[in-house]
Amino acid sequence: MTMRQALALVLLLAASVLPVAGGSGAYAATAEPGPQVTVAEAVATPGRPVKAAGTGWPPGATVQVELCGGGARRGSADCDTLRAAVALVAADGTFRLTLIAGAPPTPCPCVLRAVAAQGGTRAQTPLTVAGASDAPSAAAPAPAVRVDVIATALSGGPWFGELFGAPAHRTLTVTLRNPGDRPLGRAPMIVTWGPGASADLPVGKPLTAELPAHAERTYRIPVRLPAAAFGRYSVGGRYGPAEFSVTTDLYPWGLLGLAFLAVLLTVFTATVAVRRGVERLRAGRARGASVAAELPAFVAVDRLAGVLAAGAADSARPGLVSSRAVVRAMTGEAALVDAGELRALAETLRMSSLNEER
Repeated sequence: MTMRQALALVLLLAASVLPVAGGSGAYAATAEPGPQVTVAEAVATPGRPVKAAGTGWPPGATVQVELCGGGARRGSADCDTLRAAVALVAADGTFRLTLIAGAPPTPCPCVLRAVAAQGGTRAQTPLTVAGASDAPSAAAPAPAVRVDVIATALSGGPWFGELFGAPAHRTLTVTLRNPGDRPLGRAPMIVTWGPGASADLPVGKPLTAELPAHAERTYRIPVRLPAAAFGRYSVGGRYGPAEFSVTTDLYPWGLLGLAFLAVLLTVFTATVAVRRGVERLRAGRARGASVAAELPAFVAVDRLAGVLAAGAADSARPGLVSSRAVVRAMTGEAALVDAGELRALAETLRMSSLNEER
């Protein structure tokens, strides 16, 4: 291979590799960043507000933001949970809040940490705290704080209004225990609810107290579920590192019963209407059959004489005979008769003598 051929081969290989490298760089540049939290000022003063913002968080999540020392390596044990703030993530994945800076329980390096109540997504950013002591960042981490959830229950049976779609009121009872040898500060409790197995709608942030070492504490939080709730609902939350959840079933049996009665009433009304229509149709057909009765060609003289005598004795209309009486005498029925047939009969009676009829 000559020198010129070798140089051409090297240039060809370089041309094929460069687009690949450029493509990987473009992919890395367009990769979506994860959840982030930022602060408006890099230095925080205890007792002064700190403005924080977040991007890239799950929409609808509840995020707790707190100031932590020790790089937040031990979780809540390194954080000032007493002054933590909570925000709800908007539809575009962002949130904004303001919290009051305090002295973290452990020396700096300090950070501002954000933790989502659903899924445990977290992010943090460095923050300098004025007057806080520093410690080597390579110090061995202390044991993590532990909180045990002893019992969780949702009490409060259905009352009359709930059976007809009124909002359901329940009481969430949570019993916590601190098994450690150090007291746990006033960590915020986040309570949420939601349909099915997901609890991502905030209920509130109840007040908490310090949890001494080896002590238990019970909290009762009122929960209001939506009107016309149908099916299974979950109520849960988080206290420090501990999470809890409980479910309940809600069915508006009163509304379901009324709907069932409405269906039965509709079916009954339709059945009665159809039956009456059939009866009217049959009655109309019967009347049509009776109208079609034929007049006899001859009538017995004694029957006709009786009718005429009865009509002649009528004081209200002397000398007149009821046409119905004549028809009844001839057919035995009080049916309607065609007027033309009746006139023909009268003409025949008038033109014929009694002897001829016999």
